[in-house]
Amino acid sequence: MAKVSSTREDMLSAAVELFAARGYEGVGIAELLSKSGAPRGSLYFHFPEGKEQIGAEVVARVGAEVAARFRGLHDSGVDLETFIDRVFKTTAQSCKDRDYTASCPMAAIATGFGNDSPKLAVAVRGAFNSWEAEIRVAAEARGMNAANAASFASAMLASMEGAFVISKAQGSSDAHVNASRAMQAYASSLQLN
Repeated sequence: MAKVSSTREDMLSAAVELFAARGYEGVGIAELLSKSGAPRGSLYFHFPEGKEQIGAEVVARVGAEVAARFRGLHDSGVDLETFIDRVFKTTAQSCKDRDYTASCPMAAIATGFGNDSPKLAVAVRGAFNSWEAEIRVAAEARGMNAANAASFASAMLASMEGAFVISKAQGSSDAHVNASRAMQAYASSLQLN
């Protein structure tokens, strides 16, 4: 018999994978249970609020993991051009590793839920805000003023998530390469001001 924590963990891991491939609305409970190998009765035991709770927990998990990666990259002391390059090389590799069949779970979830999911909306907003904050801190530490760093962080996040979506649609990493170049040019122009 599987441990309780293992079943819960298996469901969350399966949800990350499935949501990345087809978005929040594109995944049904039966498929989630099948992918995770969890018995049907365990869903509401582990997630009493159902699919929305699973989605919110996936967002919190992915959000925290990505924020920590941004923080780690910042703490490594690389210059801003290298920071940008590494982010987009990582996103490109992620898409390639999935054979361009999935995007960032966050983008897939953020674009795939309706107004009837307030818990999910709060979780997505919080995760994106934490990513912007980490990017903004990194930009400020590398010489950008606060206003420019905030603008840069917002554009970086939009470019990153957009590259995921376009990469999946085109079956190519070109969007990540182009987004990296564009963000490096934008960062350079902001550092001059």
